[in-house]
Amino acid sequence: MRKRLPTYLRDEQIKIEEIARGFGLDFFPTIFEVLSYTEMNEVASYGGFPTRYPHWRFGMEYEQMSKSAEYGLSRIYEMVINNTPSVAYLLEGNSLVDQKLVMAHVFGHVDFFKNNFAFRATDQGTDPRTGEPIRKWIDTMANHGAVVRRWANRVGVEEVEQFIDRCLSLENLIDPNRPFAPGKKRPKGAMEDVDETVPEELRLLPVDRDYMEHYINPAEFVEAQRRRAAEEKSQTKRVPAQPDRDILGFLGEHAPLERWERDILTVIRREAYYFYPQMQTKIMNEGWATYWHSRMMTEKICDDGEIIEYADRCAGVLATSGGRLNPYKLGVELYRHIEERWNRGQF
Repeated sequence: MRKRLPTYLRDEQIKIEEIARGFGLDFFPTIFEVLSYTEMNEVASYGGFPTRYPHWRFGMEYEQMSKSAEYGLSRIYEMVINNTPSVAYLLEGNSLVDQKLVMAHVFGHVDFFKNNFAFRATDQGTDPRTGEPIRKWIDTMANHGAVVRRWANRVGVEEVEQFIDRCLSLENLIDPNRPFAPGKKRPKGAMEDVDETVPEELRLLPVDRDYMEHYINPAEFVEAQRRRAAEEKSQTKRVPAQPDRDILGFLGEHAPLERWERDILTVIRREAYYFYPQMQTKIMNEGWATYWHSRMMTEKICDDGEIIEYADRCAGVLATSGGRLNPYKLGVELYRHIEERWNRGQF
């Protein structure tokens, strides 16, 4: 069961939040919650959300995370949800230095969520009072879970689960650019009214005298016009008329699905669009958070008795090994390189 933030951690949050804003970070209001080891793995298996739709994949991920942590292969230090307000989790039993590190890291992430262009795809509206984006994805994910559970009760758990399996095999077949072109319309398809009539008369050049017909509209020209008319007719039957990268959206509109199948496909597609920016910006997102937690911890937060513990913890986070890419390390080095070039005027 989640616990309220203890007073001493709440005081640290206020201090670190002020420090982060002093460095120029601009982030959503952020709520921190303390979770036990088991709860942290449960939430992590759901992609950070407290509630998702029921599916065996989440149980599999929970087992993998639990075993990995049990055998000392990995450990979850921080987790934050791109939401308004953002929600971040602290692991119960962590040292005070670890909790400070996580808070500083989280504020870097939330600044990235709010200001990076890719995450505008997750906006669900704009607050008329503040002009800031609205992202109520915790509620949206809970609603998605309710939709799937309702259909599972009506048509059967096994049928719904098998259909979700099929949808998940296609979940990356979306158009990453579609959220940034809201006015973009889908090509007309077979389910929409399309004018398939082709004029009986070909588009021939006008002739005043019959004896000129052979010269003005020769047989080759007439044949070319016939081919053009046939091509125009075939274009009206093509579905889609133009290439469409959003395969899930296309299937939702044109595939012969039952209502429950269409609803579930819509759920999978919406969530795919939510998570895509996080995959798209993984290295720069982690690098940005690491860059700022490093500056805040070494310049403002840690005292003399904490700096060694922080350095040891940070070294573990940034460690690399053969055949494995560490997004924290690569990302922060890219930002440090950018900073160095800027300071030298090499831009």
